[in-house]
Amino acid sequence: MFPTQIENRLNGLAQLDALYKREMPDAHSALAAAAAYHFKNPGKSFRAQLALSSGNALNLNQTDNLYWAAACELLHNASLIHDDISDASTHRRGQESIHQHFGADMALCLGDWMVAKAFELGARNAQHGGKLVALLAQAMQETCSGQISDITQRDCAELDEWQRIAKGKTAPLLIAPIKGAAIAAGLDQDLSSLDRLVEFCGLAYQGRNDIDDIIPSSHRSSDLDGRKPNLVVSLFSQQGAGADDFNRWYQSDDLSKLSHWQKRIASSDVILQANQFVDYWLAQADLLVLSVPSPLQSVAAALVTSVKGKTTIKRQGRIA
Repeated sequence: MFPTQIENRLNGLAQLDALYKREMPDAHSALAAAAAYHFKNPGKSFRAQLALSSGNALNLNQTDNLYWAAACELLHNASLIHDDISDASTHRRGQESIHQHFGADMALCLGDWMVAKAFELGARNAQHGGKLVALLAQAMQETCSGQISDITQRDCAELDEWQRIAKGKTAPLLIAPIKGAAIAAGLDQDLSSLDRLVEFCGLAYQGRNDIDDIIPSSHRSSDLDGRKPNLVVSLFSQQGAGADDFNRWYQSDDLSKLSHWQKRIASSDVILQANQFVDYWLAQADLLVLSVPSPLQSVAAALVTSVKGKTTIKRQGRIA
């Protein structure tokens, strides 16, 4: 990343932080404390960065660009807060999750407030507000469908089903920041290549997360524990040694053999296969970069590079 790009990124994130502080719930509302607590550690703001870089590449008005970036990031944060409730996650970004610290009622209300604020910020675009809000609504609907499939899938998912769920969970809120900037800039070119590229990136990122859930086997797999879709588990259930015994165990409520099966899976050939799938999806995303409209090719390439970096870092030093 060039010095100018780094400076633009840091400046954009600083402006984003200032916007959050201006747009926080009313100080007299109990939501204010929960919102301040959440944004004390806002994370990497990856979706906001996608929106900002896309808007910059398309010469989008700076104010509209910032509002759109904040809208996308708020929608993503709302989904995280709600996910933590359904997953019973006690921590997020190195601190207690909202529902753990403030209770489920506060977490539900704060997440709902963020969704509403995201729609409001999207609607502030005087020319394209309606289309942007519709895009946010569509992205949230698709994400919710993906998340509920993830939660309610009890049988071990076939590979095609795993891909459908993984795309639904990750892709919509990655595509929306770039598409929204394109809409706001009046770009009317076909973005289907961008859709496919982001879907491949989402598959690669989710696949890497699934591998990390299984290895190292010294930590307990949350996916096996909760019987949630996992790329590695799907591969093992179809072709791993002892797959029939594993599938019978998986369909039961027995957790006593979780460690046994996690070690079996972690030391099996399916780990290599899962990594090969991740590499394949990233290679397919790479091939699509030049098919994306030229003003957005640098953004698409940076997205693929970012996902590659995340998957490479996670892969280093992993042993069963």
